[in-house]
Parts: sequence; C-alpha cells; structure tokens
Amino acid sequence: MKHEPIRFEQQRTYPIALAEAWRILADTDHLNRAIGLPKPNFAPAADESLLREVRTRRLLIVPVRWQEFPFDWVRDRRYLVRREFDSGPIACVEGGIELAPAGDGVVVKAFADFTPANLMGRLAWRVGRAPVSGVLEFCDRYLQRRDEGNPDPVPVPARRTPVDAESLEGGLATLRRDNVRPRLVEALRQRVLEGSDDQLVRVRPFALADVWGADRHEVLRLFLHAARAGLFDLRWELMCPNCRIPKAEAGHLSQLPQIFHCDTCGISYAVDFDERVELRFSVHPDIRVAVDEIYCIGSPVRTPHIVAQQYLRPHEERSVEVELVEPLRLRTVGATTHLDLGPAPPDARVDEVTITYASGRWVGPHSLMQDECLAVPAGARLMLHNQTDGPVLAVLEEAAWTDQATTAAEVTALQDFRDLFDAETLAPDEQFAVGSLAVLVGSGEISSERAKRLAAAHNGTVVKSDGRALLCAFRRLDDAFAAALAIQGEASLGLGLHEGPVLAATVDDRLDYLGDTVDIAASLRSESRSGDIVLLPETLAQLTPEGVELETFAASARGLEPGRELVRVTPARSAQGTDGREAFPNWF
Repeated sequence: MKHEPIRFEQQRTYPIALAEAWRILADTDHLNRAIGLPKPNFAPAADESLLREVRTRRLLIVPVRWQEFPFDWVRDRRYLVRREFDSGPIACVEGGIELAPAGDGVVVKAFADFTPANLMGRLAWRVGRAPVSGVLEFCDRYLQRRDEGNPDPVPVPARRTPVDAESLEGGLATLRRDNVRPRLVEALRQRVLEGSDDQLVRVRPFALADVWGADRHEVLRLFLHAARAGLFDLRWELMCPNCRIPKAEAGHLSQLPQIFHCDTCGISYAVDFDERVELRFSVHPDIRVAVDEIYCIGSPVRTPHIVAQQYLRPHEERSVEVELVEPLRLRTVGATTHLDLGPAPPDARVDEVTITYASGRWVGPHSLMQDECLAVPAGARLMLHNQTDGPVLAVLEEAAWTDQATTAAEVTALQDFRDLFDAETLAPDEQFAVGSLAVLVGSGEISSERAKRLAAAHNGTVVKSDGRALLCAFRRLDDAFAAALAIQGEASLGLGLHEGPVLAATVDDRLDYLGDTVDIAASLRSESRSGDIVLLPETLAQLTPEGVELETFAASARGLEPGRELVRVTPARSAQGTDGREAFPNWF
C-alpha cells in the first residue's frame, strides 16, 4: 500500500536580516547540536550515488539507520535534505527550511515531509516533529541573546565540557598585558566558557570577526596572542583548491608537504601559500577538551563559496532559483572541469537557459557562449539537465577564493606572527609559491623597532633589518604604499616598492622571500633618493596617491631595463633630499 507524505511545518517572522538568518540556520552542524539532536555516525559515500549510510540512536536507545542524500540548497533561500530509512514505520523524510524577506526581517519556515512505510507510520511521524519546532525555538533564543547584548548570540547546547578556569584566566591576563583589545578578550573568554565544541575547533578568525562585528586583523591578532599564551593551538590546514575543503593539516610550517591529495576530487595538488594553506585555531586541551565531531556532514556553511547545490537524479531536469549578479562557475562534485557563467543584459528572446551535463562536462547554448563563458541574460530561468544514467551533484560556486580564509600568505606577512612565532619557518630547502606580495626595500637609518611598528600599523611585516637597510612585506599593495609614506614621515629613506609573485623560503633561520619581485624592488630602491619612493608606472596605476608629488624618469640602475620609465613619489610636505644611494647588503 502506498502512503502519501505527511507535511509538518511551522513558520514565524523575525526581525533578522535575510543573510543573518541564513548564516545561523545553514550551519546545520551547529544547529543540530544546539537543538539537542543525537550525534550520528556517517559512513563514507559508498558509490557514485553520493549517498551515505548514517546510524544513530533515537532517545539514545533505539538504533536508527538511513541513507542520506546530499543537501540541496540555494543560498539565502532554502535548503533540503532527504533521508530514506532502512526499516521502521517511516520510509522517508525530507526536511529543511525556506527563507523569505519580510520588510526589514525574514519569514522562517521549517518543514518536514514524512512518508510512512506502513499504517503505524501514519501515527509514528509525530515523534519526528521536534527538529521543526527546534528551528524556531533556536531563532527565538538567538533573538533573546542578541537583545541581551551578547557578542556571540548564536544559541549553544546546554551541556558542554568543563573548563580549567584558572588556566583560562591566566592566559587572558597575558592577552591584556599584550594590549589586546579588552572587548575581544572578553568575547573570547565567553566563547571558551559557553561555546559548543564546534565553535572552538578549526576557528577561522576572519569569519568570527564578521560574527562579532570586529576588525578582522584585530581578531586574528587576538588568536595569535591566544596561541602564544597557550589558550589555543594553531594548525595549518591544506585546502583542496577545487572543492575548498580541508584535506590534511600540519602543526608547523616545517611539516608542510610539497604535494597533498584530495580523495573527493581524485587529484593531487602542489602546496602554495595563497589558497592551499590556511591557518585555523583550536582551543588547547589543557584549557578545555573540545571534541572535533560532525553532527551534520552536509551543512551548507561547510562550503560557503557554493551559491547553490543540486542533486540531480539520472536524466532529471530542474530549475535553479539563482539570479546571476556576479560570475559563477558550474561544476560537478568529484570533477575538476567546470563551466564559467556570467551575468548579461536582459534578452527578450531568451527566457530560459538550459545547461546539460553529459560526457563529464556541462554544456550551455552555443549562441550564449562568449570567450568560454556562458552569458546568462538577466531574468532568464536557469535549468540544469542531467543527461547521464547516473546521479550528479551540481554546484554553482563563486569563482573567487573566500576572503574569510586566513591564508599562509596573509599570516606570514604580519608582524605579530613573526614576533610571536619566529620559530615558524619552512623545512630546509623547501620553497612555496606566493602568488602576489608587495615588497618594500629601503636604505637609510631607521631602527628595527620603529620599522616594525610602522609595518605592523599597515598590516605588514619587517622581513629583515639591520638599522641601515630594510626589507618589508605586505599582502596588499595599498598597505605597502601607506607604510612607505608613513616611513618617510618619520625617517628619510630611499625606498623601492614592487608587487608580484615570490617564493617563501627559510634563509638564515628566518622566513624570507625570494624571486624577481624582491630583486626588482631592490633595483628600484637603488634609483631612489632619500625621502622618496620609486616604483613602476603600472604599480602606481593600482594606487590612488594623495598629497604627493610625482616625477617620471628613465631607469639607469642594474637589474632594470635601461631607459625604462619609473615614477618617483615624494610626500608633498617633504623636500627632496640629496642623493642618498647608500651601499646595500647583499641580501638579494
């Protein structure tokens, strides 16, 4: 006898921004902990169906086993997960949430569709309603905590592992002596005392800064000092550049491998500092034992770069409610090939765009292809069609790497990291690529402490300094330029500035940078007079300098093409000094 699904749903309007509601509710791993669901055991995906066998115990007694499908979701709109049970009164459950804007707030609808397996299931489905009610109760608690001024209003489970309060307070006292911002110290204290385990392992400082409404670099500085004080451990996560999920980790930079493998994508990757090595923090076990467990393996926020994910059965076609406002790429999980999609003006002739998956790749209408990119007209409905005999998991994802990642390239170019973890160097003879770094080379009298202070104030670091010569590094060019102006405001150096790829390596027991970018910056420095900054015109074009005087001239220094045009930047308030081309150490 076939039984029709029984729907249970609840909805409520909340004074919460749509994106905020998605952030807290799409973290289903944390949500499941907070509303008291039992921890399941996930088996690896057994075959190309992408289904996982999951086991848990209802009321901690009755064993329950099901096949779990991958989540379907569209960011800021909805998510859905399907579970097919091996036995019992319920054959299948599909549950999830739907979000809809309502003025300045959001309507949250939580639902579950229960398909009974037998007559008993016509009554037994009622015991499964708790997760639906739990979602709205979670939102209620979030609002209450937010209205109370809690810096971390996301609800947490009532039970948590104990904290060594004495060790915690001792570490926090160290942070206060290090002049870490008191508000952040208190927020960290609360998170260690009250947070759930998942909030204390693999912490991304930039993502947490966004939750706290704090400056990202200040929160990163908080965690660096917390690690130095023994409150947290730092770990270098190896990130697959295709699926963007951690695949391995290292406790120290010296333990990084040259190559790592992603089993999901079936490809090995060379390690680089730009995207494939990310710094995360976990609470130290002497402070609190936080277990790194998974309560929901398909949580949408595990892959925040994915705008939409759709599980397509063989020969299924489905509409995806995504309006392209930025370039995206469409790929199949487990594959490395992808199709670039870009927004295009409305086209009255195109109201629907169908993209078909066949022979291992996605193909769109040839008439809409522009330079290997599928131009999707605004307002056109996007359809995905799986033409194969097997299921596929399609994802529409942002092309750019997330800015919430604290990459090795970012961290190693910060003064706080170098001061606190000067022993963090690469293994001898190892070199790792950094795709882009701004390098500032200087000559003239400036103390190392002053240089460090000025570099740190602009999110950079002094790589080496001997009082007469200087090498600084910055992740962003505008920070490097601002630091150069600040240096010239307190000293009078010859400075050369250049941006480009470098190699990170250990030189003289210190993390250093090598390559043409450093050499060019040194050559530009040799063209400098005291009190100015020399750079290439194409570098200047990326900046918006104010309060400076500009002079173009032809290169004459070794290492630069003879006659190549250069730009001399002099702060307008400073008179140009005499030619100060001093001898420079043989660092390069």
